[in-house]
Amino acid sequence: MAKKQQLSQKEREERSRRRADSFWEAFLFTEKNGKPKSSLIIYTFSLSVVFAAVYVLCYEGAIRLLTGPLSSLPSFFSNLVIALVSSVLGTVLCCLPRRFISDKRLVPGGYLWLCAYAAAIVIIMLVIMGFTEGFGTFLIFCCWFVFPPVLLGTAVSILLFRRDRAAEPEAEPEPEWKKYVNRR
Repeated sequence: MAKKQQLSQKEREERSRRRADSFWEAFLFTEKNGKPKSSLIIYTFSLSVVFAAVYVLCYEGAIRLLTGPLSSLPSFFSNLVIALVSSVLGTVLCCLPRRFISDKRLVPGGYLWLCAYAAAIVIIMLVIMGFTEGFGTFLIFCCWFVFPPVLLGTAVSILLFRRDRAAEPEAEPEPEWKKYVNRR
């Protein structure tokens, strides 16, 4: 009986070691066979951090520049103008790199990371605060500063990605005889 428990304990340790190894392998830059992994996740994550910084700077600039001229409007409309101007300007700046990047998946991937951040923040705050008045205030903050740029940027980047993907003509396969012709 003790041998069975010992085997099962060894099996459990082996199983947990394999799970831990497979988890940490996700953070390696090469596969087991030595080939490099795709860098798409790293690039999109890095772009998402840059996008977040761009949006923060756009909001900060819009608040500094537009608060004075919009002071005669009710606060709702003043906040709406600032949110829309910041979101549009940030989206234009963040979607601009797609013109220069050959892999068109990077910009939408960066925005999907931003969507994941926004969802995680809302869920975490819900767990921390519960359905209280403080959480309602937090959601109002998110509606002014988080959701407009994330939703607008994600929608625009996905639409641009679809347009780029549909515009690409399918490459014709090269005939077999061309592989053996020496071109100069």
